[in-house]
Amino acid sequence: MGSLPIPFGLSAPNWRVPGRLAAPCAILYTFSLEISVRLPVHQWFAVLALLVVLPCFANATTETLQTASSHKFSAYVDGPSDAKAGIVLVHDWFGATPFYLQATERLAKQGYRVVAVDLYDGHKAATHDEAGTLMKAVDAQLAAEKVDAAIKALNDRPRRIAVMGFSMGAKFAFAASLRDKAIGATLIWYGETVNDADKLATLSGPALLVVGSKDGSAADNAAAFSKAADAAGAKAEIHIYPGEAHAFAQPLFNQGKTYDAGAAESAWRLSEDFLKRYLH
Repeated sequence: MGSLPIPFGLSAPNWRVPGRLAAPCAILYTFSLEISVRLPVHQWFAVLALLVVLPCFANATTETLQTASSHKFSAYVDGPSDAKAGIVLVHDWFGATPFYLQATERLAKQGYRVVAVDLYDGHKAATHDEAGTLMKAVDAQLAAEKVDAAIKALNDRPRRIAVMGFSMGAKFAFAASLRDKAIGATLIWYGETVNDADKLATLSGPALLVVGSKDGSAADNAAAFSKAADAAGAKAEIHIYPGEAHAFAQPLFNQGKTYDAGAAESAWRLSEDFLKRYLH
């Protein structure tokens, strides 16, 4: 089946947005242009569903942060600047896609100050091949420094902080919670954890792991993570979604074939409840 053109007749010459909306909306528009010619119809409709519900991230801004090694990078920031709680997000292997930016806005609407890091420095993927190429190019040390810089940005005032990682981004979020006592909670969606009880002894705050039962090694890892956390005296909650595959909340994964909007919404509500319990 073929691909579809840009929805609703959007085109560069007549597409204008005011001031602070320009950067986030331009990201969304550029992404639409890129994937419109590369994705099958069923996957385009999954992405289009996300585009329709996004008001171009009404309060989101793109800010430049700097790592400890003086590397400058962009982060998407949303939510009240005086929020008493903040969240650092780390994206999956596709990069800053509509799903990721929607996550930023959703959490900001809950009253959190959100800083969503971009490990790809503006690059993004629409296919597994492209995502694999971008992921392989990630410098692990630099990625860790970017997460640390985002945490530092939220520490500009006293507040509770959580880190949340999706798939590829999970290991960077989890690593931050092991080395930074400023982290009050950790949320991992279908991603890599640590199953060594000695290492988990340094886990800062409780952790939530969301995974599908058909997620292969990630699902198998859930039980090992739970046992290791218990042995370390760490608080960990694991929720396994029956019948769900890897990245069930990401419309781009597996060409949308394993995307499940209902399970994704359930995972969001579970995560929001977790945040309310541990960041308030």
